[in-house]
Amino acid sequence: MPAAVTILHLEDSPLDCELACARLRKAGISCDVTRVDTRAAFEAALVKAVGGQRFDLILADFSLPDFDGLAALEIAKARAPETPFLFLSGRMGEETAVSALKMGARDYVLKQRLAHLPAAVERAIVEARTLAERRLAEENLRRLRQAIDDIRDYAIVTLDLEGRITSWNEGSRRLFGHTEEEALGHPLSLLFAPEERCAENIRGLLAGVAEKERCEVEWIHAARDGRRFFGSTVLTVARDATGAPAAYSVVVRDITDRRASEIALRDSEAKFRAIAESMPQLVWSAPPDGLPDYYNLHWFAYTGTRPEAMTGAAWMDVVHPDDRARTVALWTAAVRSGDFYEAEYRLREAGGRYRWFLGRAVPLRDGDGRITRWFGTCTDIDDAVKARAAQADAREDLERQVAERTAELVAANRRLLGEVAERQRAQADLSALYAKTPVPLHSLDAEGRLLSVSDRWLEFMGYESRGQVLGRNITEFMPPDVVREHREHHWPELLRLGAFQDMPYRLVKRSGEVADVLVSARVERDGWGGFLRTMAAVVDVSARLRAEAERERAEEALRHSQKMDALGQLTGGIAHDFNNLLTAISGNLDLLLSRLDTAERADLRDYASHAKVGATRAAGLTQRLLAFARRQPLRPDATEPCVLVQGMEDLLRRTVGEQVSIATDCPPDAWAAWCDSNQLEIALLNLVVNARDAMPDGGRITITAANAHLTAADVAGDASGAAPGDYVVLTVADTGMGMPPDIIKRAFDPFFTTKPIGQGTGLGLSQVYGFVSQSHGLVRIDSEAGRGTAVRLYLPRCDGEEGTSLPPGAAVVPAADAADGAVDNTAGTVLLVEDEALVRMVAVQALEDAGLDVVEASDGTEALELLDGGLRADLVVTDVGLPGMNGRQLAEAVHERRPELGVLFMTGYAYDATLGTGILEPGCEVLQKPFETTALVARVTGMLAHTRGGGGGGGVLRESVPERHCD
Repeated sequence: MPAAVTILHLEDSPLDCELACARLRKAGISCDVTRVDTRAAFEAALVKAVGGQRFDLILADFSLPDFDGLAALEIAKARAPETPFLFLSGRMGEETAVSALKMGARDYVLKQRLAHLPAAVERAIVEARTLAERRLAEENLRRLRQAIDDIRDYAIVTLDLEGRITSWNEGSRRLFGHTEEEALGHPLSLLFAPEERCAENIRGLLAGVAEKERCEVEWIHAARDGRRFFGSTVLTVARDATGAPAAYSVVVRDITDRRASEIALRDSEAKFRAIAESMPQLVWSAPPDGLPDYYNLHWFAYTGTRPEAMTGAAWMDVVHPDDRARTVALWTAAVRSGDFYEAEYRLREAGGRYRWFLGRAVPLRDGDGRITRWFGTCTDIDDAVKARAAQADAREDLERQVAERTAELVAANRRLLGEVAERQRAQADLSALYAKTPVPLHSLDAEGRLLSVSDRWLEFMGYESRGQVLGRNITEFMPPDVVREHREHHWPELLRLGAFQDMPYRLVKRSGEVADVLVSARVERDGWGGFLRTMAAVVDVSARLRAEAERERAEEALRHSQKMDALGQLTGGIAHDFNNLLTAISGNLDLLLSRLDTAERADLRDYASHAKVGATRAAGLTQRLLAFARRQPLRPDATEPCVLVQGMEDLLRRTVGEQVSIATDCPPDAWAAWCDSNQLEIALLNLVVNARDAMPDGGRITITAANAHLTAADVAGDASGAAPGDYVVLTVADTGMGMPPDIIKRAFDPFFTTKPIGQGTGLGLSQVYGFVSQSHGLVRIDSEAGRGTAVRLYLPRCDGEEGTSLPPGAAVVPAADAADGAVDNTAGTVLLVEDEALVRMVAVQALEDAGLDVVEASDGTEALELLDGGLRADLVVTDVGLPGMNGRQLAEAVHERRPELGVLFMTGYAYDATLGTGILEPGCEVLQKPFETTALVARVTGMLAHTRGGGGGGGVLRESVPERHCD
């Protein structure tokens, strides 16, 4: 309420006017009343008020001589709209009062209830003045907003007490991208990046502004298009007439470029420390965890502390107790968010007094945005703070002082830039020498990123410019396994020991080539022991390691070849001896069966037949051993792989069963192979059975044929001795369990098997290996545990005309033996030479049963003595593997004495060193052990008949091991 209320009272009764004034004075309201009672006087008083004298209140009676109260209200609204209008009437009905209030009257009081007048007057005056102040504020706000809208370089925003945006200038639209319609009503967090939008932070900021009048912070902002930038934000509070906060203003300036410049200045900790010691401010630095680990000398000089005492959070001990909680909270928030840190607090000097300081800190980030260091300063602002406290309203003077202090900091920054430039010039001279060294050199920062590389390093790695590699992590040039070893072992060891020598690494060049290198490196540190960089030299040892690896592969191939040859000799010898035993067993059984051909001895004949079956199966086993030893009889010819595979499909599908599917891929242009087709069928069957057994739950087998050319490098080190050239490749692949490397190495060993006992002999792959090697081809296995197996057979290509030439090594025997197995009763004398008594006994008995005369000899010497002694033999039957003089030598000696005498060789091998690989002389044949006695008799009688018939010309092919016929 004002000290004295001026009232214009429209009342025709002086007494009523006096009573009203008395009631007001009694209520403590001092009033100055002007009474008018006519329309003209009322209008004149209002005109006079507009010219100078203003009324705080208009009181009006409703019933007047020349007009009524409603008309007076209309006049007052037109002439003095801001002056509150109050009815004081003795007779005013409720309906009329409501109409008056709707027209703009503030209230009405009946004269009969004059006691209510003081309260109504006070209320009307207060409401009017509040309304006037609000209108004034709105006008001022309108003018301010107009001025703000004219400012385009700054974003200026006003907020209500809830922090919602109430105004948005053109500068705000330009900086943030939002239009005024989009921004109004949104919270202040609209201006900030998502990580800054914590509601508690915003409320805390506004509360701080309400308390301090003004707050300046630097935050990360986000524009409408997603652009992020640093902004210097100044927040102030506007208060109403009572001093209560009415609104907030926010001014934002983009300082992203300034922040980038500040970060660029902090290029190394060593430079920072050198400059920091020369700065007048208290300078400090902290790792990412926020616990300072460095202070400049000014800090210790001012605080009186010692370096060993200022560790961890000890810096809080020199902060004023009243400022610690707030300072720690701001610093902790900055460390957590990575934002610019700024705080004012008091620090204790060495004498015990406290002075105000402005603490500021900025984070230094690496290329990935991670904070590597915090750098901060404490600037003495004690005088400024005291001046600000004494002259809170002298804001311009405070800003001038801040500007002066900022100028000092700018000057210090300029000095820093000058020193940095000088150091960079010195560094450039050193870099020029470093770049031209003939050894590949590089340096890394603490995160392992390339800081520099020499010209030789670029040439070695295959890059043209440093811009292609600098800043990239050294692990980008390593294979994954080397990256893991580097991070877990080599890099920690280098940082711990400070150096290492000739550490083996592998680097991936730009071309994709992987180079084996030895790296020698050391860590460079500054005067305080801080990490600066690592320097490393690289030595290429790829050629040396390749040579060593090639030597190891050759040695391994030699060892494998020697092992396979030794196994071949062993298994071949065993098979040879076993064939001799089987010949004796099988021959005796034949003789026994021939003598049990009566019904009375049917039971004994059954026993002998069963024994004969077992002997036959044992003979098959020796054939598989001979196959591995590459001593089995082969009849190679041009073999079409596609025709062979297609012909076997039905057999193979019945063999594998319904759970396993078989697919074939045999192109029509596949070459013919030079091999024994029967043995190839057996080999394919063995491989398909093995593939089936590797897929107990079913799967897929794929058989493919393809053409291939193997170079000398492809066959180098292969134990089979295959030569470079064209090959036909037959592949049997499955989707089974696969084989680990240690199993692959032993897969071809005889009797080695991974199947359960009783389910495999271990000779299947051995037979395949022997057959392919004997055919001058090679076998390769590609397999990985859990991912299936592929076995590839490389067989020599046949380019010649099929069946038109005699393969080298084929034997020629008389054509008269074509009816092999038909017993001829031709009589004659046979000289039988056999060192095995059991075999000799069986052969003698069989030939004598056939009506032939047989003379026995146990070795070649005894046989020659019999011939020299006058024995007139018609045929010589001799074992090849005789003690002393072997069968071939015996045959040569016999032909020197009697050229016309035929010779039948018996051998446990189909191929023997004693026979060689040439064509046998006419009249010579070979009989494979073990043999049936009937076969022996048939072969002997056939040769006797041919000899006596004078045949000596054309012949037919007999068992031998031909060499390659097609190249």
